[in-house]
Amino acid sequence: MGSLFFCNIGWMNRYEGLKGKPDKIVGGGKYVDENETGHEVCNFLIANDGYVYGHVETIKKDKDRAIRLEAFGGEGDHSSGIDVVWTATDPDNGGRRVVGWYRNATVFRERQTFSRKPSRQHARDNVTTYRIQALGKNVTRLGLDERNLVMGKGPGWMGHTPWWTPPISPSQDIRKFLEQIQNLINGKKGTKNAPSPNRGQVKSKSPSTPTDPYVKYVQAYEVEVTPQHNELQERFEIFLKACGIKDLKSNLGSVDLRFQDSERGLIFVEVKPCQLKNSRYAIRTAMGQLLDYRHRAPEKASMLIVLEVKPKDNDLDLAISNGFGVAYLTQQKFKFVWP
Repeated sequence: MGSLFFCNIGWMNRYEGLKGKPDKIVGGGKYVDENETGHEVCNFLIANDGYVYGHVETIKKDKDRAIRLEAFGGEGDHSSGIDVVWTATDPDNGGRRVVGWYRNATVFRERQTFSRKPSRQHARDNVTTYRIQALGKNVTRLGLDERNLVMGKGPGWMGHTPWWTPPISPSQDIRKFLEQIQNLINGKKGTKNAPSPNRGQVKSKSPSTPTDPYVKYVQAYEVEVTPQHNELQERFEIFLKACGIKDLKSNLGSVDLRFQDSERGLIFVEVKPCQLKNSRYAIRTAMGQLLDYRHRAPEKASMLIVLEVKPKDNDLDLAISNGFGVAYLTQQKFKFVWP
């Protein structure tokens, strides 16, 4: 096993691109919060040349910092044979969690710029630079339910700088964590990237068929951003613009959509595609998410749940009686119901 190098990035499901893909990025720093994207969005996408190109943010204020290769025995402008472990903060459960790794990677001291975008998806997402390179066959991304290994914090661990090399004489906690990393990399396949006729696609395990209705809803609509979600959100945005709403901001700080209303002020929107039979689960999930968003926001906001169908009266009352507005699609328009 090569030297270990850890990089912290924003949280995604696949890391195979954003534009036109059923995924979104959460966290990862100020740049991601302000721009709703980041160069790590393609970190696990196998490019046309069979490589993956990894990004970790090295810019702080106006300075693009160099990665100190000497920390893991490197020298010159790059170091090869490095095992790079990627972590990201789980937006729901917290903690920097291992999301995947590159084996036998090359880490560059300075930021590298593509002379030509390595894939169409890199071009779509305007990913122009990288810091780490590895063969696609040496790359593993963990599925959401496999991200169970949490990095510690405190003296000796990764700090505010989003990359970290374990100390030469680690504490007992760090030593135990590194042993778990080695066992994970050497003994667990996870969700493996491999070149295939559909280059860049990640093979995923098929979960067993759930029997609980709520679990079915979560797996169908919440594990990742679905095309239905993107379509419903786009239709709602078009509807708002037709109604004269101009100040729309989408996918900012985990909030699907936020806008200013002349009567209610700032409104946070959570979009929930669903069917009539599971609309209550959609409402329950949205209520928790919106409360979390509003709790973390510096300004006050009204909360609106956007549904694909009109919910049952008692499900609608669940939202309204707790202070949430509901908008649902009816024919080609959205009907609003407020407390």
